[in-house]
Amino acid sequence: MSNITGLVDLHVNGHAGIDFLTAKSADEIRIATRSLKVHAVDGFLASLITSEMDDLRRAVALIQQVKDSQGSDEAKILGFHFEGPCLAQERRGVHSPNLLKNPEPSLISQLLSFPNVKMITLAPELPGAIAAIKKISSAGVVASLGHTTAGREIAEEAFNAGAKTVTHLYNGMEKDGGLVDVVLEREDVYFQMIIDDVHVSRELVTKACDKALDRLIITTDALAPAGLGPGKYPFGDMEIEIRDRKALRLDGKLAGGIGTLNRSLEILDELGYSREKTLPAASSRPLKLINAHL
Repeated sequence: MSNITGLVDLHVNGHAGIDFLTAKSADEIRIATRSLKVHAVDGFLASLITSEMDDLRRAVALIQQVKDSQGSDEAKILGFHFEGPCLAQERRGVHSPNLLKNPEPSLISQLLSFPNVKMITLAPELPGAIAAIKKISSAGVVASLGHTTAGREIAEEAFNAGAKTVTHLYNGMEKDGGLVDVVLEREDVYFQMIIDDVHVSRELVTKACDKALDRLIITTDALAPAGLGPGKYPFGDMEIEIRDRKALRLDGKLAGGIGTLNRSLEILDELGYSREKTLPAASSRPLKLINAHL
């Protein structure tokens, strides 16, 4: 099936060699937004991982500058997704362990004070997290669960407090734990999932889609090397390597995605789901979640 346009990705850390957290200029940001457009993405959230507040501030200011003056050859920056710093140490993935924090009210206020913040990923089991979820939600920002050890009870409490989604189902959490069960059971919860034949097995993709295809949101978790070939590239304060069609930290840990939304839709085609049913997962549904439009 040919590539289609009009796609929306809520989890993009960078593209075409540019990492949003460490980009040095507006021109560099535009390299990424143009590359995303070439790969059929019309709109996206710039995702910024756990970092020093000063680095976050600098990155947001630069991306915001580009957001205010975009051309038709660029994927539209719809806002920001902060992945961290309130994540579980045990499930942090590539997030820097010494920068992780508990969701203190002052920290949450700081994060919410940034312009165009649309989504914040946090671990609901951390001290103060349920209150933080209420505060995030009441500010009109999506609270998303991720990088978490939460089981059923805490997951239920988090969704009841206003969390609306999970950042990458099956990744950064127990694959067969209570959180996954709650997400697939609750009809008021969307789930974001990376469908690239790397992050999640086809068996687990099928398990989720058979149960809740109408609540799926496809994301790529795209890193700076997305859109490029093998080699070594920056990601926040570390270096990652693309090899064997995977983005790996130098110690071999999976660092994020290099796939495309079009390929995700093709994988779902191959699994037997109709394009009519899957296309909203990469177009209208993500926009609805963050209350945005192209």
